[in-house]
Amino acid sequence: MGEHMAKDYLQRLNQVLEQGLAKDIFDNLRNFLMCSLLFAAGTNALHDPRQLFLGLAVSSPAGWGLMVLAAVLTLLNIWDGLHKLARLKRHLLLQVAVCLVYVVLALRVVEIVWGFRSP
Repeated sequence: MGEHMAKDYLQRLNQVLEQGLAKDIFDNLRNFLMCSLLFAAGTNALHDPRQLFLGLAVSSPAGWGLMVLAAVLTLLNIWDGLHKLARLKRHLLLQVAVCLVYVVLALRVVEIVWGFRSP
């Protein structure tokens, strides 16, 4: 019985992978990391006031702009992921849990990037 369950599970996994699950996961992860890095760059610009673009702009508006862009892209990425989960007919609780994990991980990545800033 255990072998039969394992075989069924592997067949189901192969079927889902052939439908593009791995590509979707890696695309979402890439987008997640890019949004987190953009947000971290925006917050870094707010903490480090400098002249940008040969003195034509200050870093504060550029930092806020990056943070807004990162927030919009993050919301689009979350929406895309939740939309794909909804098509799988999964429970709403799973979708909420995935969304919360996504936000917590995004904040953690920003904290990690802040640790790499030069003093």
